[in-house]
Amino acid sequence: MTLNITKDINAPIRILLLGSATEVGSSLLQLSKEKQEFEWLCPDESLLLNADNRAELDAMQFDVIIDVLSLRYALQTDYGKFQSTLRYLSEQGGAPLIMISSARVFSGSKDVPYAEVDEPDSTDPYALALIEAESVVLSNPNNIVLRTGWLFSGQGDDFVCRTLGLIQDGVNLAYKDDLIGSPTPVSDLVRVILSMVNQGHYGAQNKGVYHYCCAEEISWIRLVEAIVATSGQFDPKAQVEVEAIGDSFPETQEVTAMKRQSLSCRKVFNHFGIKQRPWRSKLRNLVKELYQVN
Repeated sequence: MTLNITKDINAPIRILLLGSATEVGSSLLQLSKEKQEFEWLCPDESLLLNADNRAELDAMQFDVIIDVLSLRYALQTDYGKFQSTLRYLSEQGGAPLIMISSARVFSGSKDVPYAEVDEPDSTDPYALALIEAESVVLSNPNNIVLRTGWLFSGQGDDFVCRTLGLIQDGVNLAYKDDLIGSPTPVSDLVRVILSMVNQGHYGAQNKGVYHYCCAEEISWIRLVEAIVATSGQFDPKAQVEVEAIGDSFPETQEVTAMKRQSLSCRKVFNHFGIKQRPWRSKLRNLVKELYQVN
């Protein structure tokens, strides 16, 4: 129904984007607007939650589907309705579906980064919703689940914006340091998604589960420290926070059990040639941009 059987190699890849208004969705649209090889179809969320409107989806002609809505929507009370749409699109099988998921599907009990063969085991409600959606998507062997790390974009309420807001409001930051993970700018995730779409459209047969996050693990408090250190160039209040973090860190480390939310990314390199990039320079540039805007 949805797959263009006769392909024009010069025609753009038609992408059905589920979640165009989310941080990842809007970044996909923004960062690809100069790329003529992509054409985007962006149905309203209301359409994706209403089984009575499936005919509208059927009428669209697309080559691939990208689900970035699950990341934002998994805790919504009506997420089950969206999962029903994912199931419908997967069962139709007219076009491969790429679902963006999260390292949060894992409990964090391993002492090394999680690989694609590791079984999701988190019991957090958000994780359980994503795990169920992953199962729906992977029921079609032509689909892909791409798990990623701690995303930041400088949009909405991501942790960079929240941290800067707390600094500017003079609120003491919480120094709970129980996580290790891999920060990943949304722009880097967009690069990976578009590369997978391109390669799949032109013949790559790679399917199933993949992991991508930026290189270098870091603890949560060290990440906050990295944000605050850059902020100190623009905001005197941040200097106070840098000192406070330094004073509290050794004591915090002694009493806190660390959970790891980092991912092994060798498979995506071996199958797609996608290399991990560093996140620190992106984070510094983002903090500078946010202060300049404000």
